[in-house]
Amino acid sequence: MKELLEKKKQVIRDTIIEAAEELFSKRGYHNTQVMDIVKAVGMSAGTFYNYFKDKRDLFGQITGHNLEQLRLRVKKIREAVNIWDRGDRVDKLNQSFGAYFDYIFAHRQQMLMVLRGGYGVDEEMDVAVWKHYSGIAQDLAADIQSWLDQGVIEGVNPITMAYAVVGMTMHLGHSLLMEERFTREEAIETLTAMSHLMFETHLTQAGRKALEEMRKTEAEVPE
Repeated sequence: MKELLEKKKQVIRDTIIEAAEELFSKRGYHNTQVMDIVKAVGMSAGTFYNYFKDKRDLFGQITGHNLEQLRLRVKKIREAVNIWDRGDRVDKLNQSFGAYFDYIFAHRQQMLMVLRGGYGVDEEMDVAVWKHYSGIAQDLAADIQSWLDQGVIEGVNPITMAYAVVGMTMHLGHSLLMEERFTREEAIETLTAMSHLMFETHLTQAGRKALEEMRKTEAEVPE
């Protein structure tokens, strides 16, 4: 009985979140009210407040969950990379940046709020959101440190390189959503090229040797 009740509560919570995400996406945070959400799901305001303190709490939970899912997805993509293989490095970079742009287009209004200077909610929310972006950068920094330890690259600060890559990605994402002066594919191509250039600038002798051997192998393969 208790398990059935918990499942029912989860269904109600998920229903509220799904409706709120759609409304936030279409109207924006400030133009969506609690009454709009409960009307969309056919519930009372009292039911809403049994699950969320207010609209801000709901938005914060949605944003936090979505950003954490993005972080885990990107991290999983990089886990499979063969860091000694240039082709695989480029492929995983393309996949990682592709995941980010898929995400921001799926949550356009939410991401515009997150990427703007003031985010549009409040300072506490700003800090909470930045923790997720910082987490993505720290995951990348940990990977860069492991590549240093493996002897693929050298002479780089993992933290600064990781935050530089995340910063470039956020800025291009913001620009694409606001101005659309370039395409998603052009943004991914640019980010991949710049990130890989930074990486190859710091290749060790062993890393350069692996790259040269790969190029020889590619040259020997008949077209």
